[in-house]
Amino acid sequence: MSTPSIVPSTKPRLTRAEVRNLFARKSIWQSWLDVEAALAQSQAELGMIPAAAAAEICAKANFTCLSEAEMAADITKTRAPVVSLVRLLAAACEGDAGGFVHWGATTQNVVQTGRAMIMRRSHEAFMVRFNDILLKLADIAEESADMPVAGRTNGRHALPITFGFKVAGWIEEWLRHLDRFKGAEPRVFSALWGGAVGAMHAFGDAGPEINRRVSQRLGLNPLAIPSRSGMDYFAEYFMLMALFSATCAKIARDLYMLMTDETSEVQEALGHDVIGSSTMPQKINSKVAVHVISLAAQVRSLVPLALEAMQPTYEGDGANNQMISALIDQGCPLAYEMIDTFHELLDCLHLDPVRMRRNLAISGEFIASERAMMALAPIIGRNQAHDVVHEAVAHAVETGARLSEVLMQVPSVKENVSPDMIATALDATTYTGLSASMTRDMVAVARQRAT
Repeated sequence: MSTPSIVPSTKPRLTRAEVRNLFARKSIWQSWLDVEAALAQSQAELGMIPAAAAAEICAKANFTCLSEAEMAADITKTRAPVVSLVRLLAAACEGDAGGFVHWGATTQNVVQTGRAMIMRRSHEAFMVRFNDILLKLADIAEESADMPVAGRTNGRHALPITFGFKVAGWIEEWLRHLDRFKGAEPRVFSALWGGAVGAMHAFGDAGPEINRRVSQRLGLNPLAIPSRSGMDYFAEYFMLMALFSATCAKIARDLYMLMTDETSEVQEALGHDVIGSSTMPQKINSKVAVHVISLAAQVRSLVPLALEAMQPTYEGDGANNQMISALIDQGCPLAYEMIDTFHELLDCLHLDPVRMRRNLAISGEFIASERAMMALAPIIGRNQAHDVVHEAVAHAVETGARLSEVLMQVPSVKENVSPDMIATALDATTYTGLSASMTRDMVAVARQRAT
């Protein structure tokens, strides 16, 4: 009985370009303005600055009121982007409101909190795609739950499974990543709000409440000790992303190998207009799987930068701040491109069950020899059964005879079992263990976990 299909999320799917644009200069600067507005609102609520000043700051904290070109020009002079932003915002505010911009804050409060906001938006888009893939894997697994294929270990035929069982293994790994990402979210998406070194010097007793309110307004979590030297949560995110990228690459590489001419159990159905080679007209090369593998390697290459970035000196270090910004700006769009390309791979994947059976038949009855051994074990003992079948396989390979025929010439076999029993035991297409039922169980779990 199949499990009911889950309707995919109605959340919009961002394009790769849209995610890249989240980290464009104007978007980053706007995130800083959003932080300044949240700070002003929170301080006004606590009576630290006039409510009218906060309202004016919020009204002018956008690039309708400010000039991106003027800000860029000022940054070339100050080489302090947040100082330039504060100057322009203060100048745009009417009355004395400009004097209350950036009240008690420091550059890294604004820069890092703004990056965390954008990172969270990118992650939300990433998780929508993550969920799409989970549902797609469930569909593929259900479709192929009874599709026999040669299981392979060490690059060679092992035992028969179903293709769905292979996919079910991918699903369970996918769900482990889901748990990791969900577990990390409360730590990763945090606001850094505490003033120059994090101890609330300019805020006094109101500091923790400002921290809480600013964080809440921006959809982030407040750090109890907003130390500027604590960068581990950013490193954690990209370590998890690297781990996830290895799973994407492993699956893509598995499919890539299954596309070879000698195997050809799956294909990328991209249409006749796609060109495989500029010189060999017959070539049908992978376009999507290879791109996933390449992108995943690039994601993993960010791990050294993440580990370097989390080691600032003392209470803060500009060099490490720049590392964190570069890590986020490069890593998030790259990770999204990887997962979106992985979705494209599954979307164009075509399974060939006929070729799977043909390849399974290459090993003939040998691939099901374990089943014959276990059928004989209760009669002649497990160890003797293993030796009998092992020797029969060697003889069959040497002579080219069928394994079932060789086994029926062994006295201990011939005296105790029928030819039909041995032939049935050596039918590889029916010896897939619990592949089908385990696959369907995992499909149900995947659809239950999908949100």
